Amino acid sequence: MKFGNWLFPISLSPSRDGEAIANALNEVKLSEDCGFHSVWLNEHHFDGSSAFADPVTFASAIGMCTERIKIGFAVLEIALHHPVRLAAQCALIDHLTKGRLIVGLGRGSVANHYEYEGFDVSMEMGAGALEEAEDLLIKAWTQENVTHQGRYWNTKFPAIRPVTYSQPHPQLIRSAISDGSISKLAGSCRPFLTGG
Repeated sequence: MKFGNWLFPISLSPSRDGEAIANALNEVKLSEDCGFHSVWLNEHHFDGSSAFADPVTFASAIGMCTERIKIGFAVLEIALHHPVRLAAQCALIDHLTKGRLIVGLGRGSVANHYEYEGFDVSMEMGAGALEEAEDLLIKAWTQENVTHQGRYWNTKFPAIRPVTYSQPHPQLIRSAISDGSISKLAGSCRPFLTGG
C-alpha cells in the first residue's frame, strides 16, 4: 500500500495567503522526508479554499524542491484549462520532475459557480468537455501535426515541445463521484480519484 498526502491549504484572509502557501511547500518537503508516495494538489479559485489556487504553477515549485515524491493533480478543473496549453505545461513539469507528474482531471466544481463565472466558462462545459480534453491532451503528447475539430476546441499545431519525459505521456487519472462515472472507469480498468 502506498500513501499520499492531499494538500488543501485554506487561507481565511488574503493577508495570510503567502504564509499558507509557504506552509504547504514545507508540508510537501516533510511528506517526501517521511517517505510518502505522492502529494496531491487541488484547484479552487477566488475564495482562499486553496491558497495556491493554480496547481500547475505550484507543481513546478514542488518539482524544484523535491527529488522523489510524485506530484498529482486532484484534480484540474478541465473547463478552466485549454488542453493544448495544459499539455505544454505538463510536458515541461514532467521534464522538470523526471517523470513524477500524475495528471488528474475532473469536470470541475459542482457547487462553486463563481469559478466558472470568473473564467467565463459555463458549468455545462465542465460536465461536457472532459472526454474531449483528455483525447486532445493525449494527441498533443503523442502525435505530430495535430489537427483537432471538436465540440469545445478546434486547433492545429505541429507538435508540443518539449516532448514529455514520460513515455508515451504522463499518467492520466480521472475523478469520479457518481455511480455512472465510477462504473465506467472501473469497467475500463482505469484508476480513479473519488471523494467520500
